[in-house]
Amino acid sequence: MARGRSGQTLVLVALMLTALIGLAALAIDGNNAYAQRRRAQNAADAGALAGTRALWFAQHGAGGESAILQAIHQIAEAQGIPDAGGQPGDAVNANVQAFYYISDTVQIPIPAGAVPPNARGVRVVVQNPFRSFLAAVVGHTVLRVSAQATAIYYPGWSSGEYALTALCKNENTNGPCYQNGLNLTGSDIYVQGGIHSNSGLNLSNADPSKAPHVVLENGVCEYGGEAYQLNDAGLSCVGAPPITMEWLYSIPEFQPGGSHWNAADQKFCLQPSNQGVTLSPTAPYTPTAGMCGPNTLSTYRLVNEALYYVQGDVTLNIPDGWTAPITITVAATGRITLKQQKCPDLDGDNQPDCAKLYAYTAKNLLFFSPVKDATNPVIQASAPNIYWNGLIYAPVGLVRMSSAGNIVTDAGAILAWRIDLSGSKISIVAQQDLGPIGRPRMKLIR
Repeated sequence: MARGRSGQTLVLVALMLTALIGLAALAIDGNNAYAQRRRAQNAADAGALAGTRALWFAQHGAGGESAILQAIHQIAEAQGIPDAGGQPGDAVNANVQAFYYISDTVQIPIPAGAVPPNARGVRVVVQNPFRSFLAAVVGHTVLRVSAQATAIYYPGWSSGEYALTALCKNENTNGPCYQNGLNLTGSDIYVQGGIHSNSGLNLSNADPSKAPHVVLENGVCEYGGEAYQLNDAGLSCVGAPPITMEWLYSIPEFQPGGSHWNAADQKFCLQPSNQGVTLSPTAPYTPTAGMCGPNTLSTYRLVNEALYYVQGDVTLNIPDGWTAPITITVAATGRITLKQQKCPDLDGDNQPDCAKLYAYTAKNLLFFSPVKDATNPVIQASAPNIYWNGLIYAPVGLVRMSSAGNIVTDAGAILAWRIDLSGSKISIVAQQDLGPIGRPRMKLIR
């Protein structure tokens, strides 16, 4: 009987030891698994963001599917995910799977043979194998944890993410933002594309009898965390981090010999000897094309389909009754002013049909002024009606438009330090690919 009890004891001891080892393995290897799971999640997050950035550039002709996979694998492996099936840093790693994110219900494995133009992001699934400590005693030498992440991009500004972007921040050396960096005043406001203000945002004087009196489509309404009191007219505007952007253009690009100057078929360089120069389609004298030298006249003819580089201030004076479209690009070291006089009603709708402005060159740039002034307009337009297509760009200045009638663009946008638009009707429809490709913003969605 003693031997039997001794044998039973050994069995019980063995079972207890196995249980103790299992508990120890659970504690030790479980803690390690938690750390390895965090490593896998970090790798998935970083891989999704890197892949989404590479996707953005691939969709714009820089790189392809191999570049996307390589970007994902390089950063995942840098987070400690072992390479399997390839060479470190290349486009092959069996521990990492990637998918194009089209929508919540549509995701395509990468590679797919071609980069889908409608992909908005990348989903990454990471497998992280690691050697166990005590779990090997019970036959589990290698353990494995997994993680996944999905990131999407918001296009770089110049590709049309926002119709209106105000970069003014309270913490700046460029003058105050006042109550609002972006101010829209009108009885009927329509924006197709996003609205972003680094500081305050105000949509005011909207007619409450209209339903809705403010419409925002295909975009977000964002304002900076330091915003003042917000009247968002029911658009569910949300706080968002301020955007810091590199300049899309520089003045030397438009000077003789610059890239945009060389690309323009018809171009004029004006260096007025006085405070500024006026361009009018009815002026008698035309500046010399392609030449750059001192100009003695204060007024020159505004030639259609041309680039104007102006050293100093420039005023575009559109006379009474002028309705012909004007296609130009103006880059000035000083301020740009558009003045449009009385316009006839051509279609009988009791609204003046003023001349429409279209961008001529430089990736659909209409006006560019680098003047630094948050108080006084560096680009200003006043007319019975204002209709423009193209990019209006004042990265450190105020853009102001005022009209008793309509302010309309069918394919345009404004990027400025501050924006102030005032009209009866404001209708802004953003166009894709305005300006050089900007850097996209990435966001993890899961």
